[in-house]
Order: sequence, then structure tokens, then C-alpha cells
Amino acid sequence: MPYLHTPSDQAAATDTPRVSVIIPCYNQAQFLPEAVASVVAQTFTDWEIIIVDDGSSDDTAAVAQRLIAAHPNRRIRLIRQENRGPAEARNAGVRAARAPYILPLDADDMIEPDMLAQTVAALDAHPNVGFVYTDVRRFGAENNILRTLPYSLERLRFENLMMPATLFRREAWEQVGGFHTFSPGEGYEDREFWVSLADAGWDGLHIPQVLLRYRRTEGSRISLLRRHDLELRAKIFLAHPRLYEPDVLAWARRVLSPEWSANGVLRSPWHWLLAYLGYVALIRRHHPALLLPTLVRPLFWRLPIRWQGRMRAVARVLRVQQ
Repeated sequence: MPYLHTPSDQAAATDTPRVSVIIPCYNQAQFLPEAVASVVAQTFTDWEIIIVDDGSSDDTAAVAQRLIAAHPNRRIRLIRQENRGPAEARNAGVRAARAPYILPLDADDMIEPDMLAQTVAALDAHPNVGFVYTDVRRFGAENNILRTLPYSLERLRFENLMMPATLFRREAWEQVGGFHTFSPGEGYEDREFWVSLADAGWDGLHIPQVLLRYRRTEGSRISLLRRHDLELRAKIFLAHPRLYEPDVLAWARRVLSPEWSANGVLRSPWHWLLAYLGYVALIRRHHPALLLPTLVRPLFWRLPIRWQGRMRAVARVLRVQQ
């Protein structure tokens, strides 16, 4: 069972914020002060922070305690638990949260000062919207701006439109049963969550401003997951059959069948090639606008992150010159 450290049990019982910022942290104590500082700097002040130490072997808990002590007038709490992965760390934070709006913020990322003000206003103004996302500034091993696209269920079915730091309604989280917990290295927890919200009938909303800073590092968890992108997409498709055409579901079942995969991983380069060509054919049939990125993605994701940034820069130049 997780256990909490709070600056004031009485305050915790009576003071209800509008936003709970959940910061899962696993061996990223060196980044945690920057993430917390970005929340403290928000122009919107009706928030709490819940730091979830997900079984770290570094000094995450000690750093979190120092941050709590450094901000005695702020609502900052710490949960410590055995390592259960990012999905369950977020779920543990949401279960402890008191606010109707939730922002998961990875410990190595930061938000711009107007992030909460603008996303909260968007949820307040649109009761049918379950989650709000923004444009992103990548930094670290790659430095550029990610201009995300307006929300579209048609596109979300096949492409992720948002980062984990997306404001959502706790009500929506409860409706879908929270973030789905995958075994380590076996799932896109955040992408599956956004598809779950869409499957449950919630709309998304995009704010076309750079309000999130997303750190890129070599060897990150997402970089490793992307090496099994086809298998992970197949899992999402089969988890939400109402959103996908019969041929898409047939492809997903084939990819994850014992003949093609072992423990959720394609058995050989030959099986991968067959799965890839089948997926390309599906995209050409159902979402041709995504055909080019689908074709180049496997090679692109195997490049070092710095080279990925250079390739994105070349693509931007080519678009400008067209």
C-alpha cells in the first residue's frame, strides 16, 4: 500500500483544489525540482502537487521532502510505493488527488507559466471535452517545437496527438478505470488512455500554444517501446474494437497471434516485415494522409535523437519551400 506524507492533515481534509498535478518519479530526483518549480510558477494557483516515488533507488523521497519543506504554504504531498511502472504511479496519484482536474507531469518535464490557466479555462468552457493538450517545446537531446494537430478522433485512432502532460477530468479517468497497467515494456499507457477516453465518448481539445517542455534523452523508455510499435498498436486496436474497421482488427489479431508473436513481440524480422507491410496497406486504405509518416517511421525511430531533430529540421525546410 502506498503511504503519504502531507504538510498538514487538517488542510488535506478541508482544502479542495481545482487541479491535482501528479508527478510520477522513478530515479529522476535530479529533475524533480525543475518540474515542481514549473508548477509553483503557474499564474493559476488553485492546485496541489502529488509526487509519486515509484520505488526509486535514488534520493527521490528526500528531494521531495525538501521541496515540501521549501514551500510550506503550497499543497505538495508525497506518496511512496514499490515500483509498479508509470501507469500505476499515475493511478496512485489520481486516487490520492482531491481535484476534479488532473495533470500528469513526468518528473523530467516542465510546464510553462500559463499552462494550467489556459487548459483549466478550456475544460471549464467545454463540458463535452475530457482532455486538453497543447503544443510542445522539445529540449535536451533534441531542441525544437512540436506543433500538434487539432483534435480528431479519426487521426487519434492511428496516431498519438498528445503528450502525457495533458489536463483531463477525473470523472473521465474514473469512467474508463484509469490508466491501463501493462507489464514493463509492453504498452503505450498514455496513448491507450486517450483512446479509452475517446472510446467512452469524450472529446479532446487542442490549444495551439507552446505550454509544455518535454525532455528528450537517449535511451528513454519511449524510445525503447517504439522498437515494438506495431505490436503495441495492435494491442490498442484490439482493446477498442468499436473504433476500428474489421480489417484493422484482423491485422491486429494476426500480429499478436502465437504464429507471429511470442510474449507480445514479433518472432522474426520476416514477421515484422509482413506486419509492417500489412499496416501500411491499412493506412493507405483508411487514412492516406498518414501514409508518408507511416512509411518512414521505422527508420526514423532507430536514429539517435539528435539525428531525429536534424531530420525534422530538414522536413520543416522542405515544407516551407514547397
